[in-house]
Amino acid sequence: MKTTFHRIYTEDGLELHGLLHEPDQPTKAVLVHVHGMGGNFYENKFVDYLAKELTDAGIALCVFNNRGCELIKDTYKIVEGAKPEMVRVGTAYEIFEESVLDIQRFIKFVEDAGFSKIHLSGHSLGCPKTAYYISETQDERISSLLLMSPSDMLGLVRSQPEQCKKSIEEAKQLMSAGKGQQLLSDWVWGEYPTSAQTYLSLFGDDAEDAIFNFYNPDDKLEALSKIKIPTYAVMGTKDDALVVPIEETFSRMEGALLNSSKVKTEILGEANHGYRGHEQELADSVTAWIRGLNT
Repeated sequence: MKTTFHRIYTEDGLELHGLLHEPDQPTKAVLVHVHGMGGNFYENKFVDYLAKELTDAGIALCVFNNRGCELIKDTYKIVEGAKPEMVRVGTAYEIFEESVLDIQRFIKFVEDAGFSKIHLSGHSLGCPKTAYYISETQDERISSLLLMSPSDMLGLVRSQPEQCKKSIEEAKQLMSAGKGQQLLSDWVWGEYPTSAQTYLSLFGDDAEDAIFNFYNPDDKLEALSKIKIPTYAVMGTKDDALVVPIEETFSRMEGALLNSSKVKTEILGEANHGYRGHEQELADSVTAWIRGLNT
């Protein structure tokens, strides 16, 4: 396996960093992976297992930070004709819809590197981001979509209606005052600081159009219903992002994925949200899915 470090620049000029793991022999197949909320391209141990199993099977793995990496992070913004500018990104400041710009650039990177069989995966918040990307762009370069621990973040927040209402009201007041980047008084789940604009993007009134909400039985999972390519979803029974039983979660997903040419859902035993202790099982399952489509 050969691993190389890369810097890429999105259409709006953000500098993002990541790795490309390639098998020893040339290949056209690659999995592009999008990390979750507050994460980065290296912290989840399962990525190490994915890199080994995929490259052993003749499939490359591309992992990059996105603009929601870590909680609060500084990176460069480089726009032609202007001096490089240091800007603040991270979970606290990202806008969900702008994730399209990141994924679009990841796909261009691997395409420019010579890959033509491109698979796209997301973990946690990376799942609705990748599903939203496919539903909005219908990018014909993508061979399949893989959803690892599809996070019901919206359902988790909406299941605490009083707190959610309080935060939405505060966010709207700040937005009206032109203070969209000011952090809210309360952190999401006590873990994640979010600005007013970020909170409304992820949990506001219009968020259900893009972010999964299995907690609400009336949510139509619009993003999933627009996906036509083969789709694989996997999670374990100990996933703390579950707000309804895993069987109901997968049933809802399968019902929404009626336009997908192939659908597979898999319960990976008692794996938690990050697959600790189940990394090899995840890597084996993901590799088998991609090899099955490439043959």
